[in-house]
Amino acid sequence: MNSPDSTPPPAGDVPDWNAIARHLAGEATAEESAAVAAWLASHPDDARSLDLLARAAGRLRAEAATDVDVEGALARTRGRMRETGTATVPLRPARRSARLPHVAWSLAAAAVVVIAVGVVRSREESPAAPARTVATSTGQLDSLRLADGTRVVLGPASAMEVDGAFGATRREVRLRGTAFFAVAHDARRPFTVRAGDAVITDIGTAFSVRADDADGVEVAVTEGVVRLQANDAAGVELSAGDRGTLQPSGALLVQRAGVSADDSAWTRGRQVFRETPLARVRTDLRRWFGVELVVADSALAQRHLTASFQHDSRRQVLDVIALALGATYTVRGDTALLRPGALTVRQRP
Repeated sequence: MNSPDSTPPPAGDVPDWNAIARHLAGEATAEESAAVAAWLASHPDDARSLDLLARAAGRLRAEAATDVDVEGALARTRGRMRETGTATVPLRPARRSARLPHVAWSLAAAAVVVIAVGVVRSREESPAAPARTVATSTGQLDSLRLADGTRVVLGPASAMEVDGAFGATRREVRLRGTAFFAVAHDARRPFTVRAGDAVITDIGTAFSVRADDADGVEVAVTEGVVRLQANDAAGVELSAGDRGTLQPSGALLVQRAGVSADDSAWTRGRQVFRETPLARVRTDLRRWFGVELVVADSALAQRHLTASFQHDSRRQVLDVIALALGATYTVRGDTALLRPGALTVRQRP
């Protein structure tokens, strides 16, 4: 059987399955046998199986049997290998053609398929690259660039898990908290953010995602288009300026042209609240300032806040909130108790 010469691979590579079959059948060249032996030395489990089949094939070669064409047998072997999805690394071919006893060649071909399947399974079962998690602490922002060129700004007290296969076969991250994404668009591999029960898919865009247990998942699109959907439901497309919210109940709300510069102000360290429910303010205070705001009055808890902060201390923030709501507060450790009453602001010397 004639084919171009090639250099045998090193012992760590997978050899040509045709060469393994010829090795079993006793037709391999010295160079092929050396290459196969070197590979098997580093794969003892395959070597043991091969040894048993080689001895059986050797015994059968000594017996009289019906001849079979090596060319045809190798063709059948290649067909089996294609069914397993195994790639072939060529070795130097045999320099002569021959005819083998049918059963001996069948054993050789079977051994090739057994080893090929074993290698494929080994590759499939080998542990995938571990996921990488990026996390921020209270009040901290982090900016990073993913392997595909996507830029991410991770909000305070947030975490993003990057899939171990990111960029190779798919682009997917999982988010807890807040993040802004400026996505490097790739139509063949859509960029996906999973947050709670929400799935956000990029269709070429820049957007921010806010995910928490109390408010659900909110997506604010600043550029391009994204698709927002629940795990098991049909989604909706959001264009630049649109806001979509997947509520904890599963309801999907869309506000067209509702996004402003305030939605991305946090990426520059500025917190902006415009008629924001106090429940949501509490979440941001926890993430940005590490303070747990407890509202002692049910009517007060229904109030909304309009204010903005940048580089303010915890005390300054609490003072502004209390004054804006006509309330007072006391602090114990990391907890601030907010209750109705007039706040007395002490003058600073």
